[in-house]
Order: sequence, then C-alpha cells, then structure tokens
Amino acid sequence: MLPEHVRALNNLSVDLVRVKKPQLDDQEWEQINETLHIAIEYNHQVVFTLWIDGFFKEVEGAIHFIDEINKRVLLVDVKEDVHKINFESIVEVKNAK
Repeated sequence: MLPEHVRALNNLSVDLVRVKKPQLDDQEWEQINETLHIAIEYNHQVVFTLWIDGFFKEVEGAIHFIDEINKRVLLVDVKEDVHKINFESIVEVKNAK
C-alpha cells in the first residue's frame, strides 16, 4: 500500500470512533454551575469530562479561577499543571472521590 492510502485508512478509522458533541440543556448547565461554585468555595477536587474534537477526556484537579468573561475555568491538577478549560468543551463536572 502507498503511504497516502495508509494515512487515509488511519484517518477513516479515527473518524469512525469520533463522537458528536452532546448538547447540554439549561438544567445540566445549572448543575455544572452549582458544582463549580461549591468546589471553588470549599476547595474540593472535581473531575471535568471534556469533549475535544470528537473525543472525551477527563481532567481532575482543584478549580483555581472561573473566568466568566472569557468563558473558561482554570484548573490545577495533581501535578500542579494548569489547564485552561473552555466552557463550550465541558460535558460534565462531578466531585472527585
């Protein structure tokens, strides 16, 4: 097989496992908002489920700052890396155990 064919087949297999972005309703956003504000007030660890380019990713850490103007959350994980999470990529937020 030619390298172009191999790349095309690999791209096709990746496209087959991509997931359409879930649409959250107002009640789900209210729940996320409440979880975020409780977590930042009491410094609880949270787990974000993010949708990025058709795939889900989980990030766990403590919320450092909620930037409502730029619509993102700054999260510091266990390794003390800072993640800038856009509101539009958030699918779910839950308390870490």
